[in-house]
Amino acid sequence: MTTILLSIDTDVERATTQAESITELPIRIDDTTIVLYHVFRTDDEGADAGDLKSVKKAKQVLEDAGFDVQIDQSSGDAVRNILTKADEIDAGIISLAGRKRSPTGKALFGSVTQNVVLKSDRTVLLETTE
Repeated sequence: MTTILLSIDTDVERATTQAESITELPIRIDDTTIVLYHVFRTDDEGADAGDLKSVKKAKQVLEDAGFDVQIDQSSGDAVRNILTKADEIDAGIISLAGRKRSPTGKALFGSVTQNVVLKSDRTVLLETTE
C-alpha cells in the first residue's frame, strides 16, 4: 500500500497539474491512497480544506482516475506541518507545487517547497508552474 501526500495550496491550476502528474505515475491505483493536504496560514475554526476550489478540483481529477482520496488540513507552519503529516501517514511520496521564482525572490520570501525538499527524507515530486 502506498500513500501519497499532495500538499495543495489555493491555486486551482497548480492543484490540477499536481493531480494530473499523479495519474501519470506508474503505480497501482488500487494499492494507493492519496491525501490532499492544505495548511491554512491562520487557525480559522470555520475553515474547511474540502471547500477550497483547488482541493475540489484535485480530488475530482484523482477520483476520476480511480484513486481513493482523503482530505486533511492543519494551520500554522506549512513546512513543519507537511513534514509531520508525511511522517504520520508514512507517505511514500510528497507532492508539491512550486512557482518559478528568481534567486532573489527565493531569498527574500523563502520557499515552503524548497524547505520541504531540503528537510524531507522522503521522495518529493515537484510540479513547477509559472
